[in-house]
Amino acid sequence: MLARPCALVFLLGSPFLASAPSKAEQKHYIPTAPTEFLAKKNPISADQVDAKFMKKTARLYRRKCRSCHGVNGDGNGSKAEFFQIKPAAFSKPGYLEKRKDGQLFWIMMNGSPDTEMEGKGPGTRDNLSERELWSLILYLRKTFTR
Repeated sequence: MLARPCALVFLLGSPFLASAPSKAEQKHYIPTAPTEFLAKKNPISADQVDAKFMKKTARLYRRKCRSCHGVNGDGNGSKAEFFQIKPAAFSKPGYLEKRKDGQLFWIMMNGSPDTEMEGKGPGTRDNLSERELWSLILYLRKTFTR
């Protein structure tokens, strides 16, 4: 007798469960950096970017970013499906153009609150130097800007 009401509740609730977005489908969250970070400029100039720089920074991206942000910077890395909020898609048209270097630097340095993005800067588990973070920003812009 108890099985029928349970089955009815399950059947009535199924459409709601099926229509709920999966974890990885939820919209990407972009925190706003403090004003002093938004004003920061990348100390590495574009004329310092050569093949050697790109090769070295590509290795850094593969080690520290690719598993979440993907090979193509599309936010579909191997870990992305396990996150509540999908990682940033750097290759999405306009994504990087809308972000100041200081904004990207702050997120890389401190992580993104309420997401799985942890800080990568000095003193964190990844302990990347500020120069490495700035290098990654240039790499992202050169590689994924459409």
